[in-house]
Amino acid sequence: MIHTRRRPARAALRCTLCGREILRGEEYWACNGHLSCGMCFPDLARRELAPCREVRGREARP
Repeated sequence: MIHTRRRPARAALRCTLCGREILRGEEYWACNGHLSCGMCFPDLARRELAPCREVRGREARP
């Protein structure tokens, strides 16, 4: 029997917003359990920063 040293296959990284595979060498963002590809990053940022959103003229008043 011939044995070769192979690395175990790694599970593919996938964007949790669109499901696209994140390829080796490609940048991605990991935030609060979400993985985001470059195309989905603006959507992830909007979701994560939604509690900080304000509308001019409707600012919270003390």
